[in-house]
Amino acid sequence: MIDNFKALSRRYLKQNKKRTLLTLIGIILSLSLVATIGLFVKSAEKSQIENAKYTEGFSFHLGYKTYTEDILSKVANNPNVQRYGIMERGDRVTYNDIYIDRYYMDKGATELLKYSVKEGRMPQNDSEISIDQWSKNYIKENLNLGDKIVIKGKTYTVVGFLKNGEYFQRAKSCRAIVFSNAPKDGQLMVEISPKADFSETLKNISNLTTNDNLILNQSLIRLNEMNSNKTLVIIACIAIVIVVSATIIVIHNSFQINVAERLKQFGLLRSIGATKKQIKKIVFREATILLIIAIPIGLSISIGAIYGLNFIFKLILKGDAYFSLVSIDVGILIISITITILAVYISSLIPANFVGSISPLAAISSRVIIKKEAIKRRKYPLLKKIFNYKVVMAVKNIRRNPSRCRTMILSIIVSSALFITFTSSMNEVFTIKNPNGAYETIDLEVNRSSDNDDSVGNNNQIVDDLASQLSTLNNVNKVYIQYTDVFGMAEVPLNKRIKEAGGILQKQKFEDGYKEVIVTKIKDYDKAALEDFSKYLLSGNIDVNRMNSENGVILVDNGKVRDYNTGKLYIGKLTDYKVNDEITVLKDSKETKVKIMAIIKEDIFEREDSTNVLTLITGNQVLKNVTGEAPKIKNLSIALKDKALSLKTAEEVNNILKDYPSYTVINYADINKSQKNSMLMIKVLIYGFIAVITLISSINIINTITMNITLRRKESAMLKSIGMSQKDLKTIIRYEGIFYGIIGSTLGAIVGCFLSYSIFNVLSDVVVVQWKLPLGLIAITILVAIGISYLSTLIPMKKIEKDNVIEAIREE
Repeated sequence: MIDNFKALSRRYLKQNKKRTLLTLIGIILSLSLVATIGLFVKSAEKSQIENAKYTEGFSFHLGYKTYTEDILSKVANNPNVQRYGIMERGDRVTYNDIYIDRYYMDKGATELLKYSVKEGRMPQNDSEISIDQWSKNYIKENLNLGDKIVIKGKTYTVVGFLKNGEYFQRAKSCRAIVFSNAPKDGQLMVEISPKADFSETLKNISNLTTNDNLILNQSLIRLNEMNSNKTLVIIACIAIVIVVSATIIVIHNSFQINVAERLKQFGLLRSIGATKKQIKKIVFREATILLIIAIPIGLSISIGAIYGLNFIFKLILKGDAYFSLVSIDVGILIISITITILAVYISSLIPANFVGSISPLAAISSRVIIKKEAIKRRKYPLLKKIFNYKVVMAVKNIRRNPSRCRTMILSIIVSSALFITFTSSMNEVFTIKNPNGAYETIDLEVNRSSDNDDSVGNNNQIVDDLASQLSTLNNVNKVYIQYTDVFGMAEVPLNKRIKEAGGILQKQKFEDGYKEVIVTKIKDYDKAALEDFSKYLLSGNIDVNRMNSENGVILVDNGKVRDYNTGKLYIGKLTDYKVNDEITVLKDSKETKVKIMAIIKEDIFEREDSTNVLTLITGNQVLKNVTGEAPKIKNLSIALKDKALSLKTAEEVNNILKDYPSYTVINYADINKSQKNSMLMIKVLIYGFIAVITLISSINIINTITMNITLRRKESAMLKSIGMSQKDLKTIIRYEGIFYGIIGSTLGAIVGCFLSYSIFNVLSDVVVVQWKLPLGLIAITILVAIGISYLSTLIPMKKIEKDNVIEAIREE
């Protein structure tokens, strides 16, 4: 019997540093993968909630339009309420050319609405005030923080400017927030604690009043209730199963190769008295030592990846990042450690049982891991005719050790499947989350704020003159004229319908019978806007003169519709119309055929989503042909050269509008910036996540192939000893790497597509999108996997090249 057999584990790890390092890297990568995905999910959840608060301008989840002392008492004493506040709306004051609406808030309310502040802070006493930024020059020329203003005889110090909201600019209504210790007869706003059971708490405090008296912050509520959404839970479970399976396979690969190459050593130990139990303990002890080293390193890599992502996010925003993406959850780290520990012990259990179950003589000979082929006169006849002996030998080397072959291919399958699954799924997030293109195109907008008796012709002439004046401003890049939208109906033949869109047509009666139609919006833009659409074409071309002569329109391909039968939301391609197809538009009992001249993905000037609407874009002449009337101008859209100077340019526009009192300017800078930052956050999270997955997967492939070749030094030396040149040996091993890459990535692509399709099916309960075979991703995956597999053979080959043949053959 061996008394001190435990010391063999530590001694082996020290003496075989290369093998130990490769196995250690496999465990570290696995732990990093699990922890990084968990931290990414947590960071995404946190950032979405914070972004919603800044976008909405407040953090309360629900409010009461009116409240009683009983409601206030129950809210104040509820341990699941993080904070609450009271806001009383004061009187409206006419101030120069605008209105000022004072809102009196207590400390809790100012905390809940602090996300509305663009510059400065919320008031802290009754002599301080925060106002909308757009109203500065209406109230006082060159108004700055710290200046005094007087409203109805009361003097206030301006301590903050609020972000510009579209509604308040259109109404020329300035919000003025004033601090009050005891506001009365106002709204009670409540924010639920993040530690509480959100759904249960929301239900309880909502039941304190009637539904008509509630104000619900739907965007925040939806984000906080994501965990209770069955569909999202299923998607999360699929992702977790993929990751955990990948973790076990990666670690198992490392142990399987390691133990298989040490069979002779274990056989010798068995032959001198070591029991099966002792052999298993040696393997488990090695696993424990590796875990102790790997856990802190793996966690450090994961946490570093999150902080690195946050650094990139802030760097891209150039200091404008108003929240952090970092969210280090101790629970996730503990779960990741637990999964890795279980994976390591499960992975080491299989080869440990294998070693303990074979006879000492068989283990010493190491024949159990080599597949002995039957002797055949003609083996691989077709292969030998097409390829040279190096390719044939590479194929034989793969087949002669099935265990090692499975290990290599499984490693590549997992990496390829992870990449395709997550990348294709994440790409659809852009389809669902992507806002309208206007946030990148339009910075200011001039609208009519009141109706007057101007005829259409006179009004259009006024707007033309106004557009000419606005174009002369230094910071104005382009001025676009948009006309009032016209709504009608359009027939969609069976062969032009999209199956995934579902029941989006309505059956309506016309003079010649019932027809299945879709609501159609016809948008009219000036020549400058139509020409700018040319940059975003999917097919066709835009020629304004040809459009006028042929009744031409531009089809907006994508849209958002809800199935009239099932209620499911669909985002994507609405029809299968092509360029030169004709669409019959029905408007006021009049049928007009329009010809599709071009197709674009979305309307880059549109801000509002229209559900169950097909959008067509055209010019004045075609719209007049459809309606029989001259089009009316809706607004002027302004694109700026320098978006940072939007406030100054808006002031210059206001000076021009003094001669046009029925028009007002809306500054979209804050809204655009919020949309841009929101999309940027999603892109950083998604591409960062994909980058980390790709990096870890690539290192996993490199590690597995490097370990495989490094542990075959004796075999390589034997081939050289019988006359094979170093060049031929390298070529054979490179072919092996390429074959592993082709087989593994092809199977991984199949698995990845299956998993991606499964996630799409689950996601269809929430929103329907068109699933397309990710051919581009498959091609990239196969090429990259082959490239990585090929490059992975070069690293160990340099070491083998330097080996002494005799010493390598004698090495045990």
